[in-house]
Amino acid sequence: MDLYWYMMAMVVPATTVIVFTRLTRNKYVGVMLTFVVFGASIYRGFYPTEWVIYIDSASIFVGYIIVEIFELDNFNSEDEE
Repeated sequence: MDLYWYMMAMVVPATTVIVFTRLTRNKYVGVMLTFVVFGASIYRGFYPTEWVIYIDSASIFVGYIIVEIFELDNFNSEDEE
């Protein structure tokens, strides 16, 4: 069961950053919303070890890098062209 927490800590925060960035079309808002969601869950005590929190932090950073590389916060409309 411990492996489950570590695997989810590697994937879910990065995915959350990407989803929030696409919904809000702003990478900074996407990262801040992710920090709020995961900060609330840390405060409530849903994490079994500190290593899961460290991996979550690294995963949020990886999600931000993915948004930067693929420019997912840019929205190009066909009407503007």
